[in-house]
Amino acid sequence: MVTQFSFTQGRLNLNNAEFDQFKNSPRGEIGQNLVKKVGRPILIAAKRDVGVDTGALRESIYMIHERIGAFQQIRIGSDSDIALLHHNGTRPHLIRADDPQVLRFSSRGRVHYSREVMHPGTRPNPYLSGNLYLAYV
Repeated sequence: MVTQFSFTQGRLNLNNAEFDQFKNSPRGEIGQNLVKKVGRPILIAAKRDVGVDTGALRESIYMIHERIGAFQQIRIGSDSDIALLHHNGTRPHLIRADDPQVLRFSSRGRVHYSREVMHPGTRPNPYLSGNLYLAYV
């Protein structure tokens, strides 16, 4: 796409539709550069740094590039129920089985069954906010 600029009596004349596409559209040159230089590196780093058990949390991480009024934004996040728990960590907490079920877990090579268990909590893993520095490169 070629945008033509011309100066006439000290004024800048340009085609508003072309300039708007260039400046504000997610498909424009600035929008594509925003995705390439900011969004994609953060998305890749978040997927690299997230804890992996089944891979479901990693696969749930998404990037949305959109125009809001005259501005563009990139949103990177996850709709997974456990995303925030992994990101912020959890305190030790009690897990109870629904009646009449029991919990099954392995510890030190042995399988255990119980109606309740004290979870030790998890350390925070800021896989999203920890990679925001990549936006300033």
